Amino acid sequence: MVKPYEIRIKDGRIFILDQNSVLIYDSKTFKMIKTLCRRGEGPQEIKTFPRIELTDDKIFVTDNTKVIIYDRNFTYLKEYNMGKIVNRIVPIQENFVVSFQQDTGKDKFTVFLLYNSNMKELKKLVLAPIPNDVSNILISPWPKCRNWKDKVFISIPQKGFYIEIYDKNGSLLYKIEKKMNPVKAGEKHRKLVVDEWRYFLGRKLFNKVKERGQTDIPIRDPLPLINNFWVFDDHIYVKTYHITDTAEKFVITDLKGNTIKSVFLPWTYKELFTFDKERFYYLSESENEGWDLHCVDF
Repeated sequence: MVKPYEIRIKDGRIFILDQNSVLIYDSKTFKMIKTLCRRGEGPQEIKTFPRIELTDDKIFVTDNTKVIIYDRNFTYLKEYNMGKIVNRIVPIQENFVVSFQQDTGKDKFTVFLLYNSNMKELKKLVLAPIPNDVSNILISPWPKCRNWKDKVFISIPQKGFYIEIYDKNGSLLYKIEKKMNPVKAGEKHRKLVVDEWRYFLGRKLFNKVKERGQTDIPIRDPLPLINNFWVFDDHIYVKTYHITDTAEKFVITDLKGNTIKSVFLPWTYKELFTFDKERFYYLSESENEGWDLHCVDF
């Protein structure tokens, strides 16, 4: 691996998204099974670092401009070019939820739209305003979108601990809203963000960001109640901003939002971790070069 960005586990396979491709390993032998995609602008090629979405029968590899679809045996099926830059493409049965930034000239929004299997727009799901101070304040409440079976989950941190759940046709099924004590911002949160920037941007770009003073801007206080979230195995895993020097607090709920447990798990970069059957898997840089895969039973 050169620089992994994301990890997922499903059906005995470990999917690790490197900056150039998707590396797939066997979860028992840890031997490599397959590599998907490569950098480029042609078929089965991506322009930016890949992201992945997994369903029971398909593998979706996306970047900011296209989605490439494989079956679960890694056979290439088809791909779509979006014709514009988007944040994320999330499959929901035969449809897709696509998120992107919209600038009206006066206000900015994060938009979530439902598309059909031919990537034709069906309806608008969520229009979340982007705070005006987003470029002047460290840590912003960005909405996120996840899929699980026949449902799509969209968090809107501007509203607090708040998640909306839609069906595959874009109908709002229900909302999850929980009261939680706000988290006061501290320098440990700045260190967390700066360390992530240093890793994902690389030394050259990070130094430019640092020279512009972006690492020293004020921190949002109080912090958003939701940092990020994922949905696996009929559970919602919400990452919060409750942190220590080595761990982060996760709130684990059922699909209706009923809290099952809260647990502190080892801190790692953005999405270099995943959950599978009540276990927490994460990657860390090895002291002997390369990467180590860790597993924590929580």
